[in-house]
Amino acid sequence: MKASILALVVTHNRKQLLRDCLTALLKQHYPVAQILIIDNASTDGTREMVQQHFPQVEYRRLPENTGAAGGFHYGLQMARGLEYDWIWLLDDDAHPQPDSLGRLMRGLERAHCLGQEPGVLLSRLTWIDGRTHPMGLPWPDLRHPGLILKAWGHEMVPIRFGTYASMLVRRSAVLQHPLPTKAYFLWNDDLEYSGRLLRRGLGFLVKDSVVVHKTRDPFSSALTATDEQFFLEARNRAWLIRSDAYGLLGKTFWMLNSLGLFWVRLHRRGLAGAGIILKGWLEGFRNPPPKY
Repeated sequence: MKASILALVVTHNRKQLLRDCLTALLKQHYPVAQILIIDNASTDGTREMVQQHFPQVEYRRLPENTGAAGGFHYGLQMARGLEYDWIWLLDDDAHPQPDSLGRLMRGLERAHCLGQEPGVLLSRLTWIDGRTHPMGLPWPDLRHPGLILKAWGHEMVPIRFGTYASMLVRRSAVLQHPLPTKAYFLWNDDLEYSGRLLRRGLGFLVKDSVVVHKTRDPFSSALTATDEQFFLEARNRAWLIRSDAYGLLGKTFWMLNSLGLFWVRLHRRGLAGAGIILKGWLEGFRNPPPKY
């Protein structure tokens, strides 16, 4: 029997990107059993667009914008009670090819041939010009060097984290772990959630499953964010390092990665931006995210 797939898409005021995403989901060669949209209080006519063009999808509108973290929190909370085998997490600007889901499922078969039972499968992300998307590069799971070598011949890579742009998660794994932390609101919540799923679990990047991630810029949007937004980036980076999603190696990686991001931000903004970075960094290390 074929595994059943629930596609979960979170959106906010991007109805054209959402329309393209839903159109792509309905064209999958491996059919999606159901599509669930979590709308973060859009005011651009998203509800009307969905009702007019996609009456077959499940649509839920939240009363306020809770960010990606809140949207996926509520969506996965609903998905826990639905009888699907896998949940396909997608941003509204992540547009799969017709064979993207089918190739993920064939990747699952290849993982079984390796004697593995993954809980997470990722697509390879490209930007609109066809190049590999820099923000979608996962970190290989260095805890399994032998498996990295074996999986490479099967066009897969064991991974330590992933993004919501195309993350297929086994429902049993969703049931075993806490939901995404809503307090992250903006940025890094997917890195923390996937890190928790994979701390004692296993996931693979399936290289021949391709999804186009249509971000405005191929690099981190945090670099051009306002000071108010970058405060959240710095705070969430501290939370990510504090999280039990990662051990010593992972915490070291995110510490160095964060310092590199801060350096680029300062290079672009000058020393005037140092205060926001320090404020957010200290806030994240002083106070843990609320668990709600």
